[in-house]
Amino acid sequence: MRLCVDYRGLNAVCVNNLYPLPLISELLANLSCGKYFTKLDLREAYYRIRVKTEDEWKTTFNCPLGSYQFRVMPFGLQGAPAVFMQLINEVLSEHLYHGVLVYMDDILIYT
Repeated sequence: MRLCVDYRGLNAVCVNNLYPLPLISELLANLSCGKYFTKLDLREAYYRIRVKTEDEWKTTFNCPLGSYQFRVMPFGLQGAPAVFMQLINEVLSEHLYHGVLVYMDDILIYT
């Protein structure tokens, strides 16, 4: 089960993060040299990224049980995919395009 919050109001006032996604054609071109492949799907990857403490209040949502706010990056924020791609690319930077490809929360390892 995944909690979905309507963040249209927050997204409307957020600054766009323009970190680029890799082109699928570019990723596929790198696979031609591979013989063996392993695919990893990072489940609930966004929940691994902490929201800055001073920004947690911005994620507040209400439900019949009360008001809550996220400590981790929730689904539905317009900048979430770009933030995650930037982070995972930094973590895997020395391996990218040398046996490792990343697209969103999927990692492909090839030899």
